[in-house]
Order: sequence, then structure tokens, then C-alpha cells
Amino acid sequence: MKKAGMIFGLLLLLAGFSANAQIWKQSTCLKIGHRGARGLLDENTMESLLKAIELGVDDVEFDIQRTKDGVFVLMHDPTVERTTNGQGAVSGMTLAEFKQLKSKSGYSIPTLEEVLQVLKPLPVGIILDIKVTDPKCVPAVYALVDKYGLVSRTVFETSYPKVAKAIEEFNPELVSAIYPAWPPSAIYYAKKYKLDCVSLYYPFANPLEVKRARKAGFKVVVWTVDKPGKISYFANKLKVDGIMTDDPNLFKAADADCGCGKR
Repeated sequence: MKKAGMIFGLLLLLAGFSANAQIWKQSTCLKIGHRGARGLLDENTMESLLKAIELGVDDVEFDIQRTKDGVFVLMHDPTVERTTNGQGAVSGMTLAEFKQLKSKSGYSIPTLEEVLQVLKPLPVGIILDIKVTDPKCVPAVYALVDKYGLVSRTVFETSYPKVAKAIEEFNPELVSAIYPAWPPSAIYYAKKYKLDCVSLYYPFANPLEVKRARKAGFKVVVWTVDKPGKISYFANKLKVDGIMTDDPNLFKAADADCGCGKR
């Protein structure tokens, strides 16, 4: 399906959409597309994000880096080799140079602003993973999200404690999440910086860790879960607040058992 057609079809879902400001008030766990639908289409591309929405996710997660001239672009790694036909660090490229790149399947790599423009009218929340290591980037990221009226639908996430601290210091009302390099430290940093959510790598999301997070008052998102049985386990048994997967089709396979994401 062409991008324009996908957007048109997704617009039809708007009537039943509730803003992501309600993200933590739901009784069911959220279905989250990891880097869009990276198990189906190239990660962090517009096509991947739209595919995840087409498949019914509640939220799309994507990563941002920053170019040499200060533009936020969708990219997980600090360098472009793994996911594009180019080489080098994102931070060493101008936007014009970055825009010459194509994903492995030939898709363009969008800027954050381009993505926000497309997502604004669509029935989906945003989990914005800030991969920029400089905490001073936070006001500029916020300004873009706010420009499109999407703050209430956005979770500001990072793996860097200094960036997490900057998010909370900039605006304590923002919904914030952390997934540090050493997963067991997630609760520690969430407490330290008064965050809202811990994002746990699934091998570490055991009953004890989830219980600890809940006792501390945090919401729990688990990543990256790519088996229907595991999705059912985390949704039904551990009752986490969100499950992130590379293939949103798996939520359909698990729905009969766990009801993940049903409103």
C-alpha cells in the first residue's frame, strides 16, 4: 500500500482515538511498535511507523539522533552503516548529506519534524527515544513536539540518566521513561529523577522486578517481546502497562489469550 493510501485509511480510525495523555489510565496494556514495525519494514522509516499503526498499535516507538547542523532525525545508532547505504556518524553529517541516505530497502529516512507532521492527525501515541547524549537537546526536542500539539500524546524516553534528569528538570509534567544500559538500575534512576515509567528489557522483567517497580509507583513497559506466548505472559500474568514488539502482527496472535491493548 502506498504511503498516501495508508494515511487515508488510518484517518478513518480517528473517531475512536483517545489522546495519549490517558496512556497510564488504561486498564489494559498498551501495544507498542518498536521502531515502527522493524520486523516487517526497515526500522525508523515512515513506512515502518505507518505499518505499525495500520496493524493497530496504540503507540509507536522511534529513536532520534541529531545532525551536524542541529536537526533531529530518525536513527537508532550514532552511525548509519547498519541501517542505511551510507557511512559515518549522524553528528558528522549536515541534514542535506543525511537526506542522501536510503534505508537498506531504499526508503528515505525522515526528520523528527516530518514524522510529527504525519503522526499529528493519526490515532496513535508516541514513545520518543532520545538517543542524543547531550542533555541540552531536551528543550529543542520538546519545542518540536509542542509545535505539533503532541506533548500530551508523547512519552519522552531515554537510556541516558543525564538526559532523563534533563527531561524532568525541564518540565516535571512530561511523561518520562528510562531504560539504562544496565537494566536492573532502571528503578534506581527512575526514583532518583522522579520519572513515570521504567522500560525493562524482557529477560530482566521477572515478577520480582515488576513488583518492585509497581511498589515504587512506576508504570512498566517491557521490550522487545517477539513471541505471542510471551506477550500473553507479560500482559496476563505480570500485568505490565505496555509491551513493545518488532512485529505488531503478534499482538493479534496473542489477543485471544491476553486482550493486550483492547480498550
